[in-house]
Amino acid sequence: MTHARLSKRHRLGALLALGGLCASAQAVDFSWSGFANVTASKVVSGSGLDIGYPDTTQWTNCPCFISDFSHGSVIESKWSLTPESRLGLQGSWTFDPKWSFTAQAMARHSAQKAKLELEWAYLSYALTPEWTLQAGRKRLPLFYYSDYQDVSFAYTWARVPPDVYGWAVVNYNGANITYRSDVMGWAVKSSAYVGQEHTKDNPIARLESPVPAQIDWDNMWGADLELTRDWFTMRIAYNSSKQRLVREGVQTSPDPALFGKNSKQSFASISFNVDKDDLIVRSEFSKVDRSPARGSYFGYLVGVGYRFGNFTPMFTMSQLRAYDNDFSVLAERDKLRTFTLRYQLNDSSSLKFQYDRSHWDYLNGTDTLRKVVTLSYDTVF
Repeated sequence: MTHARLSKRHRLGALLALGGLCASAQAVDFSWSGFANVTASKVVSGSGLDIGYPDTTQWTNCPCFISDFSHGSVIESKWSLTPESRLGLQGSWTFDPKWSFTAQAMARHSAQKAKLELEWAYLSYALTPEWTLQAGRKRLPLFYYSDYQDVSFAYTWARVPPDVYGWAVVNYNGANITYRSDVMGWAVKSSAYVGQEHTKDNPIARLESPVPAQIDWDNMWGADLELTRDWFTMRIAYNSSKQRLVREGVQTSPDPALFGKNSKQSFASISFNVDKDDLIVRSEFSKVDRSPARGSYFGYLVGVGYRFGNFTPMFTMSQLRAYDNDFSVLAERDKLRTFTLRYQLNDSSSLKFQYDRSHWDYLNGTDTLRKVVTLSYDTVF
């Protein structure tokens, strides 16, 4: 067992002990919540050439479908609960009206390994009723659903579209300042942050090779703005950092001879969402610029659903286009068409059926077609 895993478990044990002490202390208010999903999925058919991604020496029941790039979750051609089932517990300690502490632990399978990780751990200080300063470990707010993409009860799909939401880093260690208020009839939420993340044995790198890889995002900063009025929500976000991948002690990306230790990358996204009566519209558009060291991307998702009592059918189109370095040559197109049927059991649980049709085209005569079926039970408590 590595020192990093030991330290994570020690921190988690300390937090749980702190929770027990705080719960019994009159001066501190402790509250907790949780979420879980039990998800079974299977690739029911596949065609096209084997592109070797994910690595078929690790996932041997292919044709396969990558359902979560960030955590190395792969659906194979047999029914399984392990790729996407997960459990999360969150605790909050309020010390006084200004100071509080929040932590969240997640149990899941990541790149075929069972893991218990501390994904959130941050201290909050309320500067004013509108402004809050936070420091610690948080989810990286690249996209609209980033903060709660693990809480599948919170959205209609069985999973957020993986072609848009699949990146090597999902958390960061640093500090942020957040503003919340009502401005001219609009509910406004905005934040700005700085930080970094160093991931050892990164799950997304496992999809290509069993050789462990470390992926670093340094000098990270970003900002986002979310506006809500009645049935309409808009969000824009931007993130900038410097990237590096080291496999087996050798830096492989970017090429240090050309770019030094790391190279710049940026993420930009904008989303427009509608919840008007029973109509649901979800959309998000993204641009990822990793030039000139690595490929760059355009992504989008557009989904439309309608509530019929407890049933919500929804159809979603999403796509990621990959370009060689500076967007000059289109190198890959990943298209996903999804039908989801959600049944609301009660205020805290739901059942979902989802059918995905994935077409992954390398534009060089090598492409794959995957059809995937997913059944999921989601709950919050």
